[in-house]
Amino acid sequence: MINRLLSKYPESRRRKLYIRTFAVAPLTEDCGLVEWVPHTRGLRHILQDIYISCGKFDRQKTNPQIKRIYDQCAVKKEYEMLKTKILPMFPPVFHKWFLTTFSEPAAWFRSRVAYAHTTAVWSMVGHIVGLGDRHGENILFDSTSGDCVHVDFSCLFDKGLQLEKPELVPFRLTQARNCKIVCLCSVGILFSFVIIVNCYFPNHRT
Repeated sequence: MINRLLSKYPESRRRKLYIRTFAVAPLTEDCGLVEWVPHTRGLRHILQDIYISCGKFDRQKTNPQIKRIYDQCAVKKEYEMLKTKILPMFPPVFHKWFLTTFSEPAAWFRSRVAYAHTTAVWSMVGHIVGLGDRHGENILFDSTSGDCVHVDFSCLFDKGLQLEKPELVPFRLTQARNCKIVCLCSVGILFSFVIIVNCYFPNHRT
């Protein structure tokens, strides 16, 4: 349905915006069958491998270190702690995955554009339907195209707002993903796609 709507709108059709889909067959209210999506890997695993290779992550030491920082932080100062202590430990490295996975220049450029297409559409669609629980294992990337693929839709219709710690951010676009070399530029192609999708989809909420 999303791809049909995108194909009807001239601006999104011209830019070939689309959403990566996969088949789901519900069996009961609690379970079903999901199509295997080949050549994909979770964002968390991609970044973790890069940080390990750069010497910025140790499976035995890093997580306990982060937990100690959180435990020592006052609730009202969580933002400052995150900004000054946690984020500097993990600088943006996602662009390295594109450089190593798509080493040929033309393939690298196509993957970058595919990333921007699918990230923009998934972000706005997720925002409209209230999709939460967007951690690094629910956001996958295709190593043959650069496509972004979301999985696990159990937290829909703003259900995340009812959690013990409410999810207030409408979609995930952290510094790890908003890397200039991936998105072309910080106010460039990715955000122009977001604007197009966000302007069009609210008219088709039903």
